[in-house]
Amino acid sequence: MSKLDRRRKGVFGPPMGKKCLVFVDDLNMPQKEKYGAQPPIELLRQWVDHKHWYDKKDNSRLELADVNLVCAMGPPGGGRNPITNRFTRHFNLISIESFDDTTMTKIFSSMVDWHFGKGFDASFLRLGKMMVQATMAVYKAAVVTFLPTPSKSHYVFNLRDFSRVVSGVLLVPKTHMTEANKLVRLWVHEVYRIFYDRLISDEDREQFFAIVQETLSQQFKMTSDKLLGHLAEGGKAVVDDNIRSLFFGDYMIPGAEPKIYDEVQSFSDLTSVIENYLDDYNQMSKAPMKLVMFKFAIEHVSRISRVLKQDNGHCLLIGVGGSGRQSACKLATFMADYSLYQIEISKNYTTVEWRDDLKKLLIRAGAEGKRTTFLFSDNQIKDESFVEDLNMILNTGDVPNLYPPDEKAEIIEKMQVVARTQGRKIEATPLSMYNFFIERVKEHLHVVLAMSPIGDSFRNRLRMFPSLINCCTIDWFQAWPSDALEMVANKFLEDVDMSDQMRGQCVTLCQHFHQSVRTLSDRYYAILRRQNYVTPTSYLELILTFKMLLGRRRQAIHGMRQRYVVGLEKLEFAAGQVSVMQQELQELQPQLVQTSKETDELMVKIEKDTVEAEAKKQVVAADEAVANEAASKSQAIKDECEADLAEAIPALEAAINALNTLTSKDITLVKSMKNPPALVKLVMEAVCIMKAIKPERKPDPSGSGKMVEDFWGPSQKLLSDLKFLDSLKSYDKDNINPQIIKKIRDNYCSKEEFRPEVIKTASAACEGLCQWVRAMDVYDRVAKVVAPKKIKLAEAEAELAVQMKKLNEKRAELKEVLDKLQALNDQFQTMQTKKENLEANIDLCTKKLDRAEKLIGGLGGEKDRWSQAAKELGERYTNVIGDVLVSSGVVAYLGAFTVDFRTDCVREWHGLCTEKAIPCSPSFSVSATLGEPVKIRKWSIDGLPVDSFSVENGIIIFNSNRWPLMIDPQGQANKWVKNMERPNKLSVIKLSDPNYSRTLENSIQFGTPVLLENVGEELDPLLEPLLLKQTFKQSGVEYIRLGEAVIEYSQDFHLYITTRLRNPHYLPEVSVKVTLLNFMITPQGLQDQLLGIVAAKEKPELEEKKNELIVESAKNQKQLKEIEDKILEVLSSSEGNILEDETAIKVLSSSKKLAAEISAKQEIAAATEVEIDQTRNGYRPVATHASILFFCISDLANIEPMYQYSLVWFINLYIQSVANSTKSSDLQERIHHLNDHFTRSIYNNVCRSLFEKDKLLFSFILCIGILKGRPAREPLGQQRSRHSLPAG
Repeated sequence: MSKLDRRRKGVFGPPMGKKCLVFVDDLNMPQKEKYGAQPPIELLRQWVDHKHWYDKKDNSRLELADVNLVCAMGPPGGGRNPITNRFTRHFNLISIESFDDTTMTKIFSSMVDWHFGKGFDASFLRLGKMMVQATMAVYKAAVVTFLPTPSKSHYVFNLRDFSRVVSGVLLVPKTHMTEANKLVRLWVHEVYRIFYDRLISDEDREQFFAIVQETLSQQFKMTSDKLLGHLAEGGKAVVDDNIRSLFFGDYMIPGAEPKIYDEVQSFSDLTSVIENYLDDYNQMSKAPMKLVMFKFAIEHVSRISRVLKQDNGHCLLIGVGGSGRQSACKLATFMADYSLYQIEISKNYTTVEWRDDLKKLLIRAGAEGKRTTFLFSDNQIKDESFVEDLNMILNTGDVPNLYPPDEKAEIIEKMQVVARTQGRKIEATPLSMYNFFIERVKEHLHVVLAMSPIGDSFRNRLRMFPSLINCCTIDWFQAWPSDALEMVANKFLEDVDMSDQMRGQCVTLCQHFHQSVRTLSDRYYAILRRQNYVTPTSYLELILTFKMLLGRRRQAIHGMRQRYVVGLEKLEFAAGQVSVMQQELQELQPQLVQTSKETDELMVKIEKDTVEAEAKKQVVAADEAVANEAASKSQAIKDECEADLAEAIPALEAAINALNTLTSKDITLVKSMKNPPALVKLVMEAVCIMKAIKPERKPDPSGSGKMVEDFWGPSQKLLSDLKFLDSLKSYDKDNINPQIIKKIRDNYCSKEEFRPEVIKTASAACEGLCQWVRAMDVYDRVAKVVAPKKIKLAEAEAELAVQMKKLNEKRAELKEVLDKLQALNDQFQTMQTKKENLEANIDLCTKKLDRAEKLIGGLGGEKDRWSQAAKELGERYTNVIGDVLVSSGVVAYLGAFTVDFRTDCVREWHGLCTEKAIPCSPSFSVSATLGEPVKIRKWSIDGLPVDSFSVENGIIIFNSNRWPLMIDPQGQANKWVKNMERPNKLSVIKLSDPNYSRTLENSIQFGTPVLLENVGEELDPLLEPLLLKQTFKQSGVEYIRLGEAVIEYSQDFHLYITTRLRNPHYLPEVSVKVTLLNFMITPQGLQDQLLGIVAAKEKPELEEKKNELIVESAKNQKQLKEIEDKILEVLSSSEGNILEDETAIKVLSSSKKLAAEISAKQEIAAATEVEIDQTRNGYRPVATHASILFFCISDLANIEPMYQYSLVWFINLYIQSVANSTKSSDLQERIHHLNDHFTRSIYNNVCRSLFEKDKLLFSFILCIGILKGRPAREPLGQQRSRHSLPAG
């Protein structure tokens, strides 16, 4: 309707003067409903009959004018249905037969002639016609030979495949196509890509190779050996596998423009180029891919690159999950320099979000013109309408009614801009612009679909949506060949520390493990109808697990062995030191006696010399007192002089500073005054008087007629002296003439105006001179007072010097005596230190002897055990390669298998290790290789069944790189996980919980465990980043994207997943992301539980005591292990001589004492437990019998899925039988009553829920099971009984 115009109310049609044709393709694809009708066709019939639709909003009638219907369909059959005559009666039927050879030759020869006529050699025109005939021969042979079947539903060929071959051949330009043989090789490559790549079996591939050989011979008149001989090694005949080495591509020169599609000459160069592309991708991507570029992977990358090079090129990648489909697509997209587009599925992802994503995708490709690869996998199909939309994009490049009018108008505006930019002459109508948009979408958008062939969904989708085959180049991802397995293993194991020969054997075993589990999975399905998939991801998991566990176990075993070795060395050292220390003690005693004697003699001499020195000290002290008194007097006089001078010195210094501020310019200024101010004259008079310069006698200027003294003339002369200021600074202030100083005081200093601050107003230079004059006056006044005191000071200092001379002589004598005394004291101290050292050595030697005795006495008994442990660990270190290799195989492959299949496979692998001379333990077990006894005992207390199968499952959980998904119909794993992780704040969630994602986010962030229980056969796509552990670092912190939320990822986080389904079918897309574990209860595990129940009812005090002993025993074993670790840690970490480390000896002694006490308690507990077990095991026949009955009723689910009985229900019946059966004091009679009552109870309760037809079969199954469980009878033949039992 969006493409029609509204003509008037209720009437719609195309623009006036035009007709509208509605084309419906694949008309007969809709499935028939229950009553045989096809609703979509009935709607079309209604429109044709009545010429109108109804508006769904208000049910108003919509008339359609000038609209006609054109339909197309294939013949009924193969998913196409016949359509009703009530519809076909409205049509003119035209039947189109397949084109004959002449028509097809004409069509494709015209294309080839046009291409090779543009600058190619003339011979290529003839070769082009031969190539068309050859393609037709291959096409017709493929149509006849490779017929579609349910398992090969994609074996459908049409003219588009023919066209793709021709288009591929035309990709090589004339500059690179110069020889005929190259064209034929290109043709072989293209027919292989179109027809061969979709084949699924080796037989089909060999058939196709034969078809190509025959076509080469008949059409090109050449043999494959001549044409492709360079691909075969050593001149051998060309076989199908050799053509794997034939590559054409445009990726050999990175960054080339344009990229030329050409033949690859060297596979080693190709590998190098692809690896460089991969390195570049990993550097630029937030999610780098750890890939090995082996030949198989390079082939698929090259195939996808070829499709991406072509306009409207789309690809359908078919393979199980984990086969590398998405990785190959991402790398090929990067190599082509395209952008990759993927949708992100969340729990609330609906058709609305899907349509929004499609809008963004088409606008990116059409309006923005970005070359884009849309990668879409079948596990993202939340609604089949997704595939329907993709079918339309593949076919037409558009999705009907995708854009509302406003968004469509925006697109048309953008396309008008693009058309103008590119200079395209297109009619500016909305329809033309939208067609231009679709044209660019087809040019720039490449859809790559990744689908799994497993199940009916794939076949149904191919049948319902033909464009998935018609519009896509199909690439079938087959199982990895041997060369791929070998290269991957070699690549990942190249840095593992082992010999090349050993590495080669390990690689061989890895290949065998992978291939043997494929066979085992087929047998597993044939016998138990349980599906298990072996994918390349499983193989990578095997190698990475082996690499991780080998390094971890080597380090752990070496560390444990090293601690035992160091402990033994310390014990041997202590034992060897005993005789050495005894000898050392004997040698030290005489030395101590001699040193003590010499010390005493020296002490007597020191006492005598000390008396003499004291006498000398007293004499010197008296002389010092006299000298000190004289020095005090002298100092007092000196201080008095300095106090008096303190008054004059600052004034003098201030005057000197003032003089320093004067410059020659200042002096010249004063000197040049013709008529100086009175204050200037006054200052200069004072200076002249101080310098003893006489004045000039001149007539009185006032006219009195008298002669007056004038100092200005002499002042000018004085000022003219260049050294005037220096003479003032060096003035002899200590010997000023008294007459001069008297004149200065009387005539000048006494005047108010003769002050620096007053003089400053007249002349700045004279201010300093005034300050100097006044300073001389102050200094002279003080100097006259100080002079007598200086004389007195000189006399006192002379007297002091005489006394000090005498004192120094006596001090020298005293020093000589004291030095002699100090030498004796030093000698005494040395002797005393030597004596103390000897005493300390004797004491230490005695203590070390005592510690050695304690160490040997306390840990001597451990010597043999530690020696044996070190020896065993040495053997384990040698055997660790084989043990860890088999254990890694169990972790990677065997989790989903039942106990019998797992045991058989491990036995075969272990035998192969021995055969290949890979060192391994004589009797292998996963528990011995990877298990920790203390931890396993803790698991059993938490509820893990004690059988080895369940213990192995627990070990697999904590040694796998992937999160566990436990098949747990009886709830054993669920119970164990809850008990084990309860102290760690376990969160229990279900996918049906409305806010389970919020709980999950909190647990991931805070590092607490999560149990996701009761999942089905599909997991929420929201969990995919978590299952794949797609974390990334930002600012040094690890994050993970969960849906739309980006949260911090804690390494302490653990995820456990359980399902209650008895026989779930997990597709590879799920199983490759988790570690599948079969936690179905085993006979041994069930027997142990049932024995505990009957013992608790029959002998409650014994069972209670037994449970207490189990807990106590686990606690004791844990403490003993911790104590031994502590002892070995102390011994290992002790540096130097351990006998000198008193703290270490104390710790070792107390630890050993505590260990002895615990060991004694453990022996008592073990003896008690044995007694209890003897009594308890008396009831084992009851538990064995009940276990047999449980597995008999479990087999009923193979008859009818409804016949499933829970373990809880079974145990409740068991408890009732124990309570209600006849009591007896005789044990054998009591056992008989229990078995009889429980058998009858089970039979009655089960028969109540069975169809009548199945009751007799159940009786037979029960009878067979009971007979097989009786050891006295001849065992019933397993093969004979299997024919009688239900197999599903």
